[in-house]
Amino acid sequence: MSEFFKFIGAVNSYKTYTAWGIFFHFMTAFFTVISIPLVVPFFQLLFGTETLSLDPPQSILDLEGYLNYGYGQLISNWDRIDALKIVCAMVLLVFLLKNISRFLISYFMIPVRNGILKDLRKEIWTTFQNLSLTKRNELQQGYLNSLITNDLLEVDHGILKSFELLFKLPLIVIGSLFVMVLLNPLLTLIAFVLILFTLVIVGRVSHSLKSSASEAQDTLSTISTLVDQYLSSMKLIRSLGVESFFNKSFDKENEAYLRSTTAILRRRDLASPLSEFLGVITIVILLFVGTLMVLRGNMMASSFFAFIFAFYNIIDPAKSFSREYSNVQRGLASLDRIMGFNHEHKSNMESPVIASPGKLSFVDRLSIENVSLSYGPNDVLDDISFEIRKGEKVGVVGFSGEGKSSALDMILRFYEISNGQLSIDGSCVSTLNLEAYRSMFALVPQQAMLFHGTVQDNIVLDKILDMSKLEQVLMVSNIEIELLNQKVGDRGVMLSGGQRQRISIARALYQEPQILLMDEPTSELDAQNEKEVIDAIMNALDGVSVVLV
Repeated sequence: MSEFFKFIGAVNSYKTYTAWGIFFHFMTAFFTVISIPLVVPFFQLLFGTETLSLDPPQSILDLEGYLNYGYGQLISNWDRIDALKIVCAMVLLVFLLKNISRFLISYFMIPVRNGILKDLRKEIWTTFQNLSLTKRNELQQGYLNSLITNDLLEVDHGILKSFELLFKLPLIVIGSLFVMVLLNPLLTLIAFVLILFTLVIVGRVSHSLKSSASEAQDTLSTISTLVDQYLSSMKLIRSLGVESFFNKSFDKENEAYLRSTTAILRRRDLASPLSEFLGVITIVILLFVGTLMVLRGNMMASSFFAFIFAFYNIIDPAKSFSREYSNVQRGLASLDRIMGFNHEHKSNMESPVIASPGKLSFVDRLSIENVSLSYGPNDVLDDISFEIRKGEKVGVVGFSGEGKSSALDMILRFYEISNGQLSIDGSCVSTLNLEAYRSMFALVPQQAMLFHGTVQDNIVLDKILDMSKLEQVLMVSNIEIELLNQKVGDRGVMLSGGQRQRISIARALYQEPQILLMDEPTSELDAQNEKEVIDAIMNALDGVSVVLV
């Protein structure tokens, strides 16, 4: 529940809209409550058997007396038909103002609702984006997708759409109860006890929904991960003939999700008919007791009908509460996952920024001195030292798995070193702004990763388009200019491996790095293309440091 109150604190960013929304919640409740006594004249006109009083009541709390007195004054000044017209006009005016207030609630609360979702979505994205790679590698692929889509949807439907449970409904209930107490305290006490009993029963039915909803969302995250893994590795999976393995995993999680959602929906759908039946029991008891009071002369018939109308204004919110409570529990479960993710991973961010951002220049050398790097209990790099000078071309050789790629990750500070020092031009890189530090580099990774769009989109990215520079980069990377507007598909699936690698090289060159890091950049090129591309890169990058592994 503490996470919920932190979430409510997010409303502070939209306090003006929220204040207006609360005001019109209050106005809607006000017009709902004052519509209750307006039914009394209709029943007095209908029955016409009650003695009307022309004297005001002795007590200001005697609502029944005031209603009788007010109607008596109306009849004494107008005939019954004119009085009926006046009452109808009042009813229309009150309900018009009530529904205008309802619209204005939506008008002001929709920006609050969507704004909070936007803020939560941004916070999830920022937390995930700033995670250290060590922690990122531990997370399931579908976890972020589930948080940013399914969980936010549950928060929207379960909590934000139920804000009226916090504002409008309590005001209507309190106002209606006040009217009921003024009309008949004893009958109100009976109604209150019966309503409390109903809420307890319905609450017990819905109480376990939160844990079930959390389990369902976890299962959905796993399903999302399986789908992503299958789509990204479909060729490999089919070539190995292991579709059955993924089918079994998918079926297992799908069955688990079925069990969870079935239990959730059964409990949710039980709450509504149960609350309706308990509500009918309550109304029957009130009709029985109230009719006895009318027959015994302890209550006017018109006042009793007004009491029932007031009670209806409580029953309807109670039914809304029972209907929304299960959604609120599911929303709270998703909110716990979102807030828990943000809180848990704040400590797993990349190294904090110490210096202010700005452009850095590589003047002399990048030094790696007695550096060790570990992902877990074992060191990947152990006490290594080397340096990269300005304009120097450095090749790193070694067997597969000996840490060549890890050395590049270490230079880019994807992983923080365990021991030793990494410095550039004599300054320890841990004291430099991380974004500014990385802006000096460009990386050609071992596996070329392309983004959905055209070849040109993948090369230029967020840089300003310079056609002369782009044409030069295409020539160096051996890419035909006619390919610029070709779609690459998801992750470059519409291109060959060699084309993807050449585009990856072109992208790095277009960034005009001061230090270029290349991790087996030509592994998918044939021997002739490999030599031509490497020679062209080396000739084009005069004065640029290159590390090739």
